[in-house]
Amino acid sequence: MIHLSLREAAQQAGTSKSTILRAIQSGRLSASKNDVGGYNIDPAELFRVFPAKRKIGPAERSNNDALGHGAPANETVATEAGQVAALKAQIKLLREMVDEIKSQRDGWQQQAERLAITNQAERPTVWKRLFG
Repeated sequence: MIHLSLREAAQQAGTSKSTILRAIQSGRLSASKNDVGGYNIDPAELFRVFPAKRKIGPAERSNNDALGHGAPANETVATEAGQVAALKAQIKLLREMVDEIKSQRDGWQQQAERLAITNQAERPTVWKRLFG
């Protein structure tokens, strides 16, 4: 599973590290601490709170300026693309969890069947209890 550091999350969201840290401390953004004291931030959680920012290259800037547009073209498409990527990552994680739960279920079912068979074989009959 992919996690972002505080610095990587700030770059992806187009904000500062202190903004991300304040969101974590206030509870708006959930993150876990790693062994060295940094934060592990799930991209889906990050993009839930902070929409992804699209980086514009020099060629696009000159095209927008030449056309008389001050804002980047298709900014909402970039935000939606970030959300789609985050949702795909979350779907992948959920599928892995479902597969793990299914394998655990199968293991418990096999154990229950083995125990049921051994209990039936060891169980004395009524006649053995009375006359045995």
